[in-house]
Amino acid sequence: MDHIAVLADSETLLGFRLAGIRHAFVANGRPDEELDTAMKTPGIGILIVSQDVFQDASPKLQKHATDSAKPVVVVIPGKKTKQAKGSANLAAMVKRAIGVDIMK
Repeated sequence: MDHIAVLADSETLLGFRLAGIRHAFVANGRPDEELDTAMKTPGIGILIVSQDVFQDASPKLQKHATDSAKPVVVVIPGKKTKQAKGSANLAAMVKRAIGVDIMK
């Protein structure tokens, strides 16, 4: 079974942990390494990444993350950002990953 994981700052992770997310990666200033490690972790089907971490990753890794079918990478607003870039494509990403249109 695939799991949901989160890559974000420790304060954001606290909220997800309280919501029951067990797989968490703390952002500590090395966005390329952190995002790459999280994406390569076995058993992760959905990876939630804060915009603050995502925007600091290299353009090549950002492209790889947004094109990835597994894990599906979902970017959420961070502490410094108001709206996550690319979050409007969530339904398309889920359909690409699991073949189900969640909007129907």
